Amino acid sequence: MKIVILFTGGRSGSDLLQSLFDGHNEVSQFPGILHFTNDLLKIFELKNPKKIAQKFISLNQFFFDSRHNKKERHDKLGKRKNEYYVVSKQAFEKNFINFFNKTKKSNLDILVCLHKAYMFSKGSQKNKLKIIFLHIHLIENFKNYLKVLNVYKNSKIIVTYRDPLVSMCSTVKNWSAYGKGRYMTPRNLFTNYLFHFNIFNDLKKYKKITRVVKLEEIHTNSKKTLKKLSNFIGIKYSNTLLHSTYFGKKWWGDSISKKYLDGLNPNFSNKFDKNFFTNNDLQFIENKIVNILIKYKYPIRSTLLSKVDKYYFPLLKLEKIFYRYTLNNSKLKTKLSIIYYYMKRLMLFKETFRGKNLPNEI
Repeated sequence: MKIVILFTGGRSGSDLLQSLFDGHNEVSQFPGILHFTNDLLKIFELKNPKKIAQKFISLNQFFFDSRHNKKERHDKLGKRKNEYYVVSKQAFEKNFINFFNKTKKSNLDILVCLHKAYMFSKGSQKNKLKIIFLHIHLIENFKNYLKVLNVYKNSKIIVTYRDPLVSMCSTVKNWSAYGKGRYMTPRNLFTNYLFHFNIFNDLKKYKKITRVVKLEEIHTNSKKTLKKLSNFIGIKYSNTLLHSTYFGKKWWGDSISKKYLDGLNPNFSNKFDKNFFTNNDLQFIENKIVNILIKYKYPIRSTLLSKVDKYYFPLLKLEKIFYRYTLNNSKLKTKLSIIYYYMKRLMLFKETFRGKNLPNEI
């Protein structure tokens, strides 16, 4: 089967896009992000299929009982927001052993058999499967993925993207209100810089097999966009792609979004909040990402200067907001990390993000 890898470029609808593939009969996927952590990598070192299955279950409990997945609201599925899904761990273990024992037992076989076992265990024995839709989410997870697997022949990469400055606004608004702001840390801010601005540098080797899917287009030009995407990854277009579900049950968006989101919205529009940026912030950031803004047809809101401070030593207003939460709510170690991640930001923004590394839009 073909591997299709999904990344996020910020608050850009990667979970929404994955939910649209839930009902497609040519797609196999887990109901959410498969985090390629160091613990997950240990699965590929195991030889005993029973231990592989058990380790996978222990690391991905949400896949087997969605009542525990409150962050993504998989505990509030369905029209009345009172449904969930359960997959038998015993059936999964049995199915995995059965599938795996018939293979050459490569790392790719492990990945494929995990997906097959999950599909059979949930009672969806699709016989037209063409792709594994792998939501890796963060580019740092991809680096771990490459330690045990490859970008195989016919693989495709998708990056969901959104107006990056609007996406940063959304990050601050939603994260500051979620979990008493516990995600407002220097590390998370820097990670946001990476997948808003630097993700395309990290994927430049795979530019030809990568496509950007804009959140704005998913909502406002849904059918056209999803037809193009289906063609790109090699599946037939189906009207099931217009419905946001997990396990066939209506999905209302994650709890970080605060309000309930009713699937695709043809009236979707971005809301830029200038209160999160000073004029100097905007000039600095937009000069660095001007190639991204032009390539993907996003607005330029500042008066671009021919020369800007190479490093821009003053704290960005976004940084001040994040660091204020850190100083008020975090442990000493996290507070001290402000200096470390500030220095990393200086180095990250040392150069302008080059247009030649940018993949085409779908």
